[in-house]
Amino acid sequence: MFASLGRAVANFFDGTLKGVIFKSVLLTFALFAVLGFAMAWGLNHMPTLGAHWVNELLDVVAPVIFIVLMIFLGAPVAALFASLFLDEVAKKVEARGKLPVPSTTEGASFLGNLGAGARMAVLVLLVNLLLLPVDIEIPGVAEVVTVLANGWLLGREYFELAALRHLSRASADALRRRHGGSIFAGGTLIALLSMVPVVNLIAPLFGAAFMVHMFGRYAQENRAS
Repeated sequence: MFASLGRAVANFFDGTLKGVIFKSVLLTFALFAVLGFAMAWGLNHMPTLGAHWVNELLDVVAPVIFIVLMIFLGAPVAALFASLFLDEVAKKVEARGKLPVPSTTEGASFLGNLGAGARMAVLVLLVNLLLLPVDIEIPGVAEVVTVLANGWLLGREYFELAALRHLSRASADALRRRHGGSIFAGGTLIALLSMVPVVNLIAPLFGAAFMVHMFGRYAQENRAS
């Protein structure tokens, strides 16, 4: 796992993913900019809510709410946008690392990647919403549970995205179960990165590159055995 981690980190500094990172982060920031302008427009055109001080309070609280939403929604939104470039990430990483490339398929379709990204974004959002009451009631312990739950989910989803470019669903599932511990550990690292503001904008791309390297290693080990 650590060798794959090192190679994925290297891909972020050797120019392999420069263009993809720029496009994904730009789209994510563009969405939040639109949401910010929409919130500001709504506050400016909002009628007086009972008393004038209520509107003044909303003006003060709204930026705080927006920042919290950016942190909370950063990972799901970035995952959705990153799905637009997952196949491009995989192709660039495979070419750079001389990893095996699909022999019977040209990779997932645009709609397939978008659907996978949407599913991942919804699942991550649902997991975090379901665990939110626990976070409030049991701070500290709940954060660990959230990271582990997201780690299992992200490891599974990202590894499957890499594996399904080469294998059938059944073969991909079998390979994932065989290396479940390492994939879970890798997914937990991705989950931790997804919790860090700004870093969570590139965490999905890093996760995709990381799992492409992990899949390439496991595929080579299987052929050797």
